[in-house]
Amino acid sequence: MITGANAIAPSIVEQLRGRIRGLEKPRRGLGEGALGTGWPPLDALLPSGGLRRGSLVEWLAAGPGSGAALLAWGTAQRAAMEGGAIVVLDRRRTVYPPALAAWGVDLERVIFVQPENARDESWAWDQALRCPGVAAVWGWVERVDSRLFRRWQLAAEAGGCVGLLLRPRDVRNQPTWADVRWWVEPQPATAGRRMRVELLRCRGAGSNGSVELVLDEWTAQLSDPAQVRNDVEEEPRHVAHPRPLAAQLARATPRPRPTGPDVVRHRAV
Repeated sequence: MITGANAIAPSIVEQLRGRIRGLEKPRRGLGEGALGTGWPPLDALLPSGGLRRGSLVEWLAAGPGSGAALLAWGTAQRAAMEGGAIVVLDRRRTVYPPALAAWGVDLERVIFVQPENARDESWAWDQALRCPGVAAVWGWVERVDSRLFRRWQLAAEAGGCVGLLLRPRDVRNQPTWADVRWWVEPQPATAGRRMRVELLRCRGAGSNGSVELVLDEWTAQLSDPAQVRNDVEEEPRHVAHPRPLAAQLARATPRPRPTGPDVVRHRAV
């Protein structure tokens, strides 16, 4: 017969396990449905059919022009459809607001932040993720230590928004506090932007599955991958894109052109 301290030890251990399980559960959005990524083929790879509100999502770009930034932006727009602003953290000065306007983005609902240094950038991420009026935070993250990464995860849970982190390929084998991690790899195509997207990690579920997507660069809409594959096989690689840039921008709904410090020089990512 076990008596004394040894008799209550199993119950204490079980209580501690219960507290740990409670800490691991998201503190926000338990009763809410999944948030779509904005791209149905990607939603189909996720066990719940979408993302969890109050979480971080990593988009790893396997190479230049991968399309990771565009996919992450589609998710930001989807989150904002239910209310709230999109915060764009652009320390690299690569975001071109007129291009977003050409896709039909309401720039009045987008907050552009251009931190001067890494410290300001980290603070901006934390504050934006915690703000209940923010639907999504979008931006490039080159390096982040585990402690700061964990802080951002807790901030996202507290605010209930989704943090969309664009990251370089060399972090693929590093640990992460993100709920979901995507790998976006560019593929050859003569029309549109073709990419292979693989689910590397999904919290609470197996991480497997991939899909091929083709996006129209001027409308940010999905195209038929089979058609683009035929184009690659049948057309020579030197053929120019059949749709002139000026014509595509002319088709977009006219919007006031932003001025001031938010308008920065464009550089493809």
